Amino acid sequence: MSLQSEPQRADDLYATLAISAEEARTGTSRMLTLPDGRQLPLTLPAGVQSGQRLSVANQGRRREDGSYGSLQLTIIVLPGPPLGGPGGPSSEEEVPTQLASDRLQSAAPAALVSSSSTMGQTAPPPPHTPGPLPPISSSPSLAQQWSAPAQGKGTNPRRRLWLIATVVILLIVISSAVLLGLHQQQQTQEQARATATSLAATASVATKQAGIKASAVAQATADAQATASVIAAYPNPYPSGGSKLVLYAPLSDARNSIGWETGVHCIFRSGAYHVVSQDPRYFDHCSNGMSYSDFTLEVEMTIVAGDQGGLLFRGADIDNDHYYLFQVGTTGIYALFAYTGGDDVDELTRGIALNYQRGLGQTNLLALVARGNSLTLYLNHDPVVQISDGHYRAGQLALLAVPLVDGGQPTDVAYRHLKVWTF
Repeated sequence: MSLQSEPQRADDLYATLAISAEEARTGTSRMLTLPDGRQLPLTLPAGVQSGQRLSVANQGRRREDGSYGSLQLTIIVLPGPPLGGPGGPSSEEEVPTQLASDRLQSAAPAALVSSSSTMGQTAPPPPHTPGPLPPISSSPSLAQQWSAPAQGKGTNPRRRLWLIATVVILLIVISSAVLLGLHQQQQTQEQARATATSLAATASVATKQAGIKASAVAQATADAQATASVIAAYPNPYPSGGSKLVLYAPLSDARNSIGWETGVHCIFRSGAYHVVSQDPRYFDHCSNGMSYSDFTLEVEMTIVAGDQGGLLFRGADIDNDHYYLFQVGTTGIYALFAYTGGDDVDELTRGIALNYQRGLGQTNLLALVARGNSLTLYLNHDPVVQISDGHYRAGQLALLAVPLVDGGQPTDVAYRHLKVWTF
């Protein structure tokens, strides 16, 4: 989003809850800690579907009048071993999953704090799909069983007419019941076919992405508990160590990176998340609304057009210009600033990276370790900035497109494979 635009639905919190396929099948319970310390239990029933969205009123950010916005929670089912055992369908598709540490420290108003349990109130169960109708018996019909007896001598004609009318009414009722049953059976079959089609589409995407590590990530706007297998797949490669993976977003499309804003300046295109600054007088940033305090971040960055990319972090109040900003251009020249409100900007350091792929269309690995007042920035695993600064201790993350101040050009920067570990 552009720095000149106002955030939409600023009083809502957005979160993605990642659960395993086994938990989706059997049901699960979690606990989420919100920024103000509220803990909300969440119980998911068996059979919850990936992509199902819950809106919880009065659990968002606190408004000035004392009321609260809403909590928007998206359920994502992590890939796991197929229920059918060996030979079952592959689940190696890159899908979105939010991850959480045992204690995630965050202090921005828009942040959600997740513990070993996950956010929300009791979510409504998914729509019930009626089961198949019992088979229709081949025994004689009720019309045969209730046929009117033959009239003997002295039988009252009115009684005979009454019996005939009774049989006709029974036939009508039975026919209606059979037709209703057939209709319900047809609906069940159609729903089953739709489910099979959806599963087939998911399996097709997974097949195309075979060979990529099976991991779960998310987008969206809150942390959720990660499985041990995903955490083990992506250990923190930076010297800080001792941290836990809480977020991995492939950023290849909106489906596996839920929560990242989209619009004129924030676009999923060609398998990457593009941040675009069309007006060279301003830089633009795109975020998923998440906040962190002590953390490690890594992301792939490619400057497609224009001047510079980079990272906005510990954004205590982005709309009022309170954050750190790291920028690096196609030549490898970098700078780190502390924005302290309005036009007040402190330049903390500046330099040129030696281990850097220069020019447009080149991909470089950008990383940051922020722990207390210690800030270390890496380019392609080489530390280029190591400073101590206490302007901000927590806040939001955002990805950047930064035109040069003098003679800047419209800038397009593509990002992929974003990971966050917290201490």
